[in-house]
Amino acid sequence: MKELIQRLLVELGEDPRREGLRKTPERVEAALRFLTSGYGQDVTEILNGAVFVEDKYDEMVLVKDIDFYSLCVPGRQLVNAVHGAKRARDVRPGDRLWTLDHGVAKQTEVTVVTSRPTRDIVAVRTAGGSFRVTPDHPVMTEYGWREAQELKPGMSVEWIDARSLCRRVHEPEPGYALGYVLGATAADGSIQEGRRICLTVKSERFATKYCEKFREAFPSSRPAIERVPVPSGFLGRRIPMYRVRIVSGYIGRKLCRWFGLPEVGAKSKTKTFTFPRVVTSSQEMMRGFLDGYCDGDGYRAGAGRFIVSANREFLEDLAQYLGAVVSRQGPNACSRVYVSDRWHQAGWYGRHGFRLEQYFYVPVDSTYTRVLEVRRQPLAKKPHRVYSITCDPYPTFLIGGHLAHNCEHHLLPLFGKAHVAYIPNRRILGISKLARLVEMFSRRLQVQERLTTQIAQTLYDALKPKGVGVVVEAVHLCMLMRGVEKQNSKAVTSAMLGGFRDRAETRAEFLELLRHRSPLI
Repeated sequence: MKELIQRLLVELGEDPRREGLRKTPERVEAALRFLTSGYGQDVTEILNGAVFVEDKYDEMVLVKDIDFYSLCVPGRQLVNAVHGAKRARDVRPGDRLWTLDHGVAKQTEVTVVTSRPTRDIVAVRTAGGSFRVTPDHPVMTEYGWREAQELKPGMSVEWIDARSLCRRVHEPEPGYALGYVLGATAADGSIQEGRRICLTVKSERFATKYCEKFREAFPSSRPAIERVPVPSGFLGRRIPMYRVRIVSGYIGRKLCRWFGLPEVGAKSKTKTFTFPRVVTSSQEMMRGFLDGYCDGDGYRAGAGRFIVSANREFLEDLAQYLGAVVSRQGPNACSRVYVSDRWHQAGWYGRHGFRLEQYFYVPVDSTYTRVLEVRRQPLAKKPHRVYSITCDPYPTFLIGGHLAHNCEHHLLPLFGKAHVAYIPNRRILGISKLARLVEMFSRRLQVQERLTTQIAQTLYDALKPKGVGVVVEAVHLCMLMRGVEKQNSKAVTSAMLGGFRDRAETRAEFLELLRHRSPLI
């Protein structure tokens, strides 16, 4: 689908490689998949268990004002604004909110804020925090967008620690220096609690080089060298050592994810990390990795050097990449891999030399947190004021660190209200299922006429009632944004089956009830 959208952009005379359009194919794909999520739903699943036998009731059942949309946040719910959390009711056009773009923290600007009243709110509690939204507000899960009311305990939703959004960001620079930092950290360093990076060595020269390369790899960082006495069990006394220590949750998490280490817990050990494939993104970065590792845990041998480690899995991955062999120095000794000075040359002893296996990437900022509880709150006596926030260039934003979708026009090309009525014939349907039915058919590529007919016909086939009447009132974006550009236009369609079509008085009663709009809230 992304390739097709790229071709479409070219046909429109645009360059999909330019800065503003690079992510457009992915965004359009995600929007279209959510827009058409109704295709994946089944009528029998929606109506299953919701049909009841009732012999004594044969009067009209009417559910009015079923919204097509409702992607809103309660006024007192905190959203993650760039300069500190804000309540939804305090968000204004021009404000900047935090969002996630493929797991990376980004800023997006509020363009429109609208509001409406509702009594229906869902409270979601996760291992990362909690938030309150309307039941149909989409939340990003490990399986894609899901409505808040569809979340279940045990599911995972995309999340970022909101406290990290206010910290200084140290963007890494790819190249030799970053490769050296990764190699030296793997050989002699440690990462504690995913935020304290530490290298303690006897060589002042090694510590100085590590410090310099760290500054080059993370330009905004400020590592420093300090002399520290370290007890030696072998010598039975303290010996002077040099320590480089950096405290940064951002850098620590990136290094942990490159190395495949847990971000929380005890001090990371060299026996547990994996070969960071990101160093294969360039010959210079791979060279830096080998130099950094050899300065920490290696030694020269002829026209090459040996890399030594107790981490057998790491050495086997490295040896496979280099076309080398893992050997042991003794029965209880560490393993080692010989790296020739000509490791990068293709054809040397039949080896492939440097091979780009992975393009450079920065590990994402977000992770997934487990849903603990989803609770539909009792209908409030006083309605909540909920807010729909439209943003650009990213249509999503963070609520308590959780990624949520915001603007309704990304979901539906038309929006409005549906009114559904039927006269029971011994069988009645749970009222919420009527809203579900509207939702299922609206989340497809639709025309309003077909949508109206599908709702009516499906309900008629499922319940076998004496009659069904459906009226849909909708605003079409194609009329607002292009063509005639009529901002106040509204389309009304109806479908009448059974008694609603055959009996004029029944149809008149239905339409008369729609005219009386005494608000309940």
